[in-house]
Amino acid sequence: MPTASDPAGSRPPRAGGRARAKVSIVCPCYNEETGIASAVARLKQCLDQLPNPVEVLLINDGSVDATLPRAIDAIAGDSRFRVLSHKANYGRGRALRTGIQAASGEIIVTTEGDLSWGRETIERMIVALERDPGLDAVFASTHLPGGGYERVPRHRVLLSKFGNRVLHLLYTGKLTMVTGMTRAYRAGTIQGHSFQEDGKEIHLEIAHRLLKLGKRIGEVPAVLSWPDKARGSRTDWSKIARLVSSHLAFGVFRGLSRIIGPVVLFVALLIGGFGSWAVWRLLHGTPSIFLAQLTAVLVILWVTLTLGYFLAQHAVQIEINVWKTQAMLAQLLRQQALPASGSDYFEEVPIVPRSPTDGPLDRAA
Repeated sequence: MPTASDPAGSRPPRAGGRARAKVSIVCPCYNEETGIASAVARLKQCLDQLPNPVEVLLINDGSVDATLPRAIDAIAGDSRFRVLSHKANYGRGRALRTGIQAASGEIIVTTEGDLSWGRETIERMIVALERDPGLDAVFASTHLPGGGYERVPRHRVLLSKFGNRVLHLLYTGKLTMVTGMTRAYRAGTIQGHSFQEDGKEIHLEIAHRLLKLGKRIGEVPAVLSWPDKARGSRTDWSKIARLVSSHLAFGVFRGLSRIIGPVVLFVALLIGGFGSWAVWRLLHGTPSIFLAQLTAVLVILWVTLTLGYFLAQHAVQIEINVWKTQAMLAQLLRQQALPASGSDYFEEVPIVPRSPTDGPLDRAA
């Protein structure tokens, strides 16, 4: 069993003598002074049960309460933890971006610090990646058989199911869950990309990019469980409305090319139907100006949509080429051990080993 002083411990090698992949677990936190100590304790239990060498990156997203000192106090010198602290509150997306780029593991897991998606889900995702070398990422899904919700308000469950269903129809293919944070990525798949979203839309942005790049994404079932005290505190209807609207706007925009295709086909069928009717009436001596005008309007609409479709496809291809170039340049920087640009908004907080006789940290520090 690993210890704080020996995080790699005597990890059992995989069958065939290969060492297990190192795992980096990225957990954002913001103003969580009342729960951060228990979250760290649960994370330690999770690490003790994983057979892989592992590190946890706690990303303090500019908390204005005692989250940071209490996290350091709870970590108590455990060298398996790293703490990166934002100089201001930017949002979950930026926190995840910070952790992903700073991670040193071969597999990068993003999840809630309180492990509300279940400790076993993390190991399940890691095992899926290790068993199938062709997978680039694994998403935890509450919508698969074996997944579900515990103590989550019914309206949140319905919103999640409805939203993911809409996004599924727009562009996510067979994926059943693209709004959740609990995921595992191969480092080479996710690192180096310059994602833009600072909020929770980061989950959609990452899923969209991986799909467009042709990456293989698997899913494992998970049960999302909320503590009783969170049932009321997480129901802010104004925030929910903003989140739903932003997710749908992102999904519609990103899935535009997939939407236009069926519409173009439908308009073509309308042109064929109304056009044939207009010709039939003309041949039988009862011409219809209305049908002729309607057909002409539909033809103009069809031409416009068709041009828009090809322009959208071309724009997506340009976007894909930009993503590939960004990832390649970032990889070159890593190989040359050069610092990435835009990393001056956070700092790594030292984890000082402490003895049991040490008192609590100075909260004012």
